[in-house]
Amino acid sequence: MVDVLGGRHLVTPGGAWVEAEAALQNKVVALYFAAIRCASSRDFTPLLCDFYVDLVEQARRPAPLAVVLVSTDSSAQEMQDFMRLLPGSWLALPFHDPYRQ
Repeated sequence: MVDVLGGRHLVTPGGAWVEAEAALQNKVVALYFAAIRCASSRDFTPLLCDFYVDLVEQARRPAPLAVVLVSTDSSAQEMQDFMRLLPGSWLALPFHDPYRQ
């Protein structure tokens, strides 16, 4: 996944930018395509969050899994609202990143 996202930046729920290569190095990466307005996303997201939290709690540090949100929201504000519901360590492609398409 670093090959695909290398040289790009990702955003944290708090709005900070991080280099994808550094953040995803030596991790299994799950791309999560979702939107706050999508009923299926709203149903599945809590299950995925619980799975992620349980896995991270049981893993040796640093956790071997990184989740990257690829938002299908229609606005940057919707994406930010959705990210507030996610664990703080999750990352996302910036709303205006062409890879999001």
